[in-house]
Formats: sequence, C-alpha cells, structure tokens
Amino acid sequence: MPHQSTTAHDASAPHDSQAHGAQFICPVDEAARIIGQKWTLQIVNELLDHPTRRFCELQEALGGVNPSTLSSRLKMLEEEGLVHRVQVSAIPPHVEYSLTPMGYELQDVIRAISRWSNAWLCGGLLTHAAVTRIPLTLYSHDQVEALETAQL
Repeated sequence: MPHQSTTAHDASAPHDSQAHGAQFICPVDEAARIIGQKWTLQIVNELLDHPTRRFCELQEALGGVNPSTLSSRLKMLEEEGLVHRVQVSAIPPHVEYSLTPMGYELQDVIRAISRWSNAWLCGGLLTHAAVTRIPLTLYSHDQVEALETAQL
C-alpha cells in the first residue's frame, strides 16, 4: 500500500524531521530535494568522471549553466555533505571541488538513471516506437526486453 502523507509538503519549510515532531518524511522526498534540483546530478556526474574540478572547469564541462546557479548548487551540495570545497593557495588562488564519500554513493544512482534514459529517452524504446509507429503500449514484455538489451 502506498505511503499517504497526512500533511501537505511545503517546499519552503525546513526539512528536518525533528523540527516537525513526529512527521515522517519519505527518503525519496529528501533525496529529491537535493538531487532533483536542476544541474545537481550533472555536477555530481562530472565530479565522478573528474575527481577534482575547478569552478571554471565545471562550468565549461556543463556548458550552459549560469555561474550563479552553479555557485548555488555547489554551495548546497557542500552544505549537504556531498561535495568538498578546498581553497588552494597557489598563484593564482583558486577553489577545487571534489565528491565526499556521500557524493560518491550517488554513482550507482546516476548509472541507473543513465541506463533508464538510454533505454527510454535517448534513442531507445520511444524512438523505436516513433519510427515504427507502433504505440509503446502494444510492445510485448519480450520485445521491450530485447530492445533494452540491444540498447545496453
């Protein structure tokens, strides 16, 4: 039976379950609060591929991210314990970002999202259904599995 919340979720409200007394916050809600923000998974993914990155390197790698948005996401990820920020006293001085062990734990999550996206969004089943003009709901379980296997 699905979990039904008895209270409305206010995005601006504190997310500490202790602050709300006995209120239960679903783990998915807590994770989505962090990784559901635009650019967050892309930042973590980039830091998985390149363990240490400067701000400008992240901005260039992500392409299209506004500098204030990137700064805001990095600060939030640092406050949440997923990213470590180091001020490097070199010439010129700069800041380097890396993942904490908690941040590295998202590796399997990002891989699963990538597999799902490749299968369903990036040339996978949706593209196959569009090209063949067969509604996705008419595919058999075996056809879906065969197409997914071919995509992976």
